Amino acid sequence: MAHKLYYDNVGSYSATIADGTVTTDGELLTQSFSASSNTITNESAISDGDTNVVISSFGTTDAIQFNFGSAKTINRVAVHFNAVETGTLRILHDSAASGTLSVNQTITDNFTAGWNIISLTSQSMQYWIIESEDSTISTITEAMFFHTTDNGLELPIDGAGVTINEPYNTFTGSTYNNTEFTNKVDDTYKNWQLKIPLLTESDKTTLETIQSTHSNLYPFLYYDESTYHTVRLSKPLVFNQVATNTYSTTLSLQGQA
Repeated sequence: MAHKLYYDNVGSYSATIADGTVTTDGELLTQSFSASSNTITNESAISDGDTNVVISSFGTTDAIQFNFGSAKTINRVAVHFNAVETGTLRILHDSAASGTLSVNQTITDNFTAGWNIISLTSQSMQYWIIESEDSTISTITEAMFFHTTDNGLELPIDGAGVTINEPYNTFTGSTYNNTEFTNKVDDTYKNWQLKIPLLTESDKTTLETIQSTHSNLYPFLYYDESTYHTVRLSKPLVFNQVATNTYSTTLSLQGQA
């Protein structure tokens, strides 16, 4: 196992989102997408960076289309659920905004609460679609397409290089008879300090890409060998050259509650 990062390198958070339906031609067994603004209530929440907002009215054959503006090579999608989901999702793609689609993947397994990483057949297409194939999907909150040549960016660290803290914020006050009380102001979240002693030039470039495209504005995923966490960069990266084309750095991540 290894610590890993997964991030949006195809423009999921800047893609144009549209809702609609997928219909199947019974004779030809082909699928097509038709946009309709009243099928899903808040389809834009699928890529708003907030994993707490559930997509509403995502019923059978309803679909959310990502328009990336140009063809993007994609071979994975990360989908977040706020509870266990038993419905079936189908991932489709097309080179046009409507018309006949190609089915990339149908996922019928139960989805776990949190992030689910789904491998896709690598394709270069402008339009990618997530469809609820056979039932209402009532717990999906976020989705992120991306492309990776391996299973995420592996971070060369061990447990000794990871520092975790959970800051909290409470308000302390007192009543007229000096009885003290405290109120929780916000949700608890984790912060990680990941000390990376050795980085290749290629991995350094990848981290610089995450910093330039995401900074603390867009979330990405950190896998700590057991759980996927939604995180953002909390501090700019500083690289120290320790040898030719070899660097060290500390990755500061702020989790979302």
